[in-house]
Amino acid sequence: MIKKIKQKLNTLIGNASGYKGVIIVNLVIILLVVGLMYLQRNWIANEKKELKSMIAKQSISKKTLKTNTLKVPEKTMTTPAITPPREKENTGVISNNYSSGGRITQENIKNVIKEADMYFDYDQHRKAISIYEKLIDSKIAIDESDRVYSRLADSYYKLGKYGKASGIYRKVSNNYLNSPYRLKAQLGLGECLILNGDYGEARRVLYSITGLEAKYTEDNDKHIVIRAYYKIAGSYVAQAEQYRKEEEARQKAVAVRYKTNH
Repeated sequence: MIKKIKQKLNTLIGNASGYKGVIIVNLVIILLVVGLMYLQRNWIANEKKELKSMIAKQSISKKTLKTNTLKVPEKTMTTPAITPPREKENTGVISNNYSSGGRITQENIKNVIKEADMYFDYDQHRKAISIYEKLIDSKIAIDESDRVYSRLADSYYKLGKYGKASGIYRKVSNNYLNSPYRLKAQLGLGECLILNGDYGEARRVLYSITGLEAKYTEDNDKHIVIRAYYKIAGSYVAQAEQYRKEEEARQKAVAVRYKTNH
């Protein structure tokens, strides 16, 4: 067939040898394209067959799973929901040595810490505070005392008791220099000082974090540094807003005195 097409082309172009080479090249390209299209068509057909086979297998698997699921007893299919402890509920094994009225001892202190942590994790911060405080007052050595103090400060912070929180954050910052909770405690201290209106001291604490920015390599520490920068900026905004309100109050007082005198 190719030979016949070539003879016809030769007849059409005659002795025009200048165009003969171009036509042959184009003809070869066309033949290659047609061949590739044929191969692609076969490949697509094979892919469709494999896809249909996979769909059929999945359908069979789903039917089998559905059948097996229906046979499972209802009790094995239900998962008990995890709910936070309620005010009047006992917390079970974790608290059986403390919440039931027992005192904190060296033997049960780990369970007592677990109980406090459970309340903290469920945002029941008043209960968490009452236990963390008694753990500290027990004078028993605690392996993770820096974490206990840190969580106690966080609990006061979340309840809006910034004065108490700042005192405990400062204790963690000053007494646990190598603690993984120290940097977070410094940030918490700075935030509490801002909320209490002590902007100068807050910036001093926060700048002590940003000043060592190059030292920190962990992502969590870097995020704390970023938050410290943000809080520093926020402290200036908050202080400026305080000055604005004070200035407005001063001007109103002056206006009242002026009206009174005139």
